[in-house]
Amino acid sequence: MKTTIDINDILYPIINVPTVKATIDGGVYRNKKPLNSELQDIVIIPLSNFVGEEVMNDAVFMVNCFCKNFANGTPDITNLRAIVNAVVAVIEAYNNTNNYYIFTITNQMLLQDTEQISMSYVNLRINCLIEK
Repeated sequence: MKTTIDINDILYPIINVPTVKATIDGGVYRNKKPLNSELQDIVIIPLSNFVGEEVMNDAVFMVNCFCKNFANGTPDITNLRAIVNAVVAVIEAYNNTNNYYIFTITNQMLLQDTEQISMSYVNLRINCLIEK
């Protein structure tokens, strides 16, 4: 059995690679982005009653790709698309080489950051199935 921390330990290095980091000017983080960051950041968040030790054979994660809005408040779709495409590409590449952990992107939404109105983000919902 694996915990959400264990699965996050698998997903984080898949996303925290040069091809993805080249599309952002911030960083890749687990659980929360830095306070008041207006950089292009990526945040990996497990969806559960997260206390760190839940045991599961499948899990759901959100991968949020942040980007600063234009001066008129509209999202920077071009940069968001580049970030998302890079994340999707590394997840698909991982799935093509591994059969134990399978990450599937099940949903994507563009959202306004409610904590920092100068930012928008694309939320990727990712399921992880652990093959037995």
